[in-house]
Amino acid sequence: MRNETWTYNNPVRILFDIGAARRLSGLVEESRVLVVTSAGFRRRGLVDNLEQTFGKRIVAVLDDVAPNPDVRDIQAQAERVRREDPAILLAVGGGSVIDTAKALAKLLGLPAGTALDALLAGTSRIDVSPALPVIAVPTTAGTGAEVTPFGTVWDRAGKKKHSLAANDLFPQHAILDPELTLGLPESVTVASGLDAVSHALESSWNRNATPVSIGLATRSLQQSIRNLPRVVEQPDNIEARAAMIQASTLAGLAISQSRTALAHAISYPVTSNFELPHGLACSFTLPALLRFNAAADDGRLQDLARSVGFRRPSELAEGLSALFEKIDVSKHVSRFVPDKESVLALSNQMFAPGRAENNLRDATEADVRSIVTEALDELDI
Repeated sequence: MRNETWTYNNPVRILFDIGAARRLSGLVEESRVLVVTSAGFRRRGLVDNLEQTFGKRIVAVLDDVAPNPDVRDIQAQAERVRREDPAILLAVGGGSVIDTAKALAKLLGLPAGTALDALLAGTSRIDVSPALPVIAVPTTAGTGAEVTPFGTVWDRAGKKKHSLAANDLFPQHAILDPELTLGLPESVTVASGLDAVSHALESSWNRNATPVSIGLATRSLQQSIRNLPRVVEQPDNIEARAAMIQASTLAGLAISQSRTALAHAISYPVTSNFELPHGLACSFTLPALLRFNAAADDGRLQDLARSVGFRRPSELAEGLSALFEKIDVSKHVSRFVPDKESVLALSNQMFAPGRAENNLRDATEADVRSIVTEALDELDI
């Protein structure tokens, strides 16, 4: 990498420990807590535990967050809880829950009637007043949303993905408890784990990369490549689960500075049109993208490959393909994607502003079609 000016800042206070979630009460000093979670955690009894722990300090519980949260649903949720006047949001769940909490924190910190779609479109100022603080407790190991200033929301009707990005969307605390990832379905473990792999790679072949983000991404990839197969094969292996949740957060710390790149730009229309889970959508192209970006390598990809046990980027790409085969990525992707041509028909939509241009190597639509074709052929789709 060229020796250029760079900065690094991440204000999130991180606590990692097995059983860390049991110490939540001591971290929340505010008396008006809004819990944001999903129906699954209500069924698992986690909400009951929180209600016993916090008692009357919880003013409302939103437990209807769905995957890929829709802008209209979030708007309705904000209006439903605004009268409770929460002081802090406690987000317990995967990336969709944490993203929803961030969007709610921003809306609830703004005057009543502020429209989320206006914020997303840039027609209403996002900095009028600060977002409410968020404590993020991830229950999947993949998105890294607990340490980023970004929130992803979707417009299902328009088949579009939108992002909120502001410094006041950094959570106040991130509580990393690998026990909360025990019992995840294999499909969620695979998709979220691949999201962490994608973030590490995307922040590495990124024009905004810094020595700090490269270091974080490298450590993340070392842990995820080794431990993702372990958590798939041994779902109750708490050491492997711990390694994966740390890999997720390390990669999140990296993309909090660099953002993501072409793999994510490719993923958005695939998720919007086929509901392919985000972690799969942003990772199925990774071996092909690594080969593509290696042609513009300035040394960073060579160093990354060596750091995870390969002699060169091409061998790391082969290692990623072997990982995909071992955890049966083809099976998981083919459940959602009908055929190769349907995906290729979306190639003109795979240049999301703020993502594709971050890629280390410039790419044309023809390049993207070639990358996606290579990726789907490799998965036999």
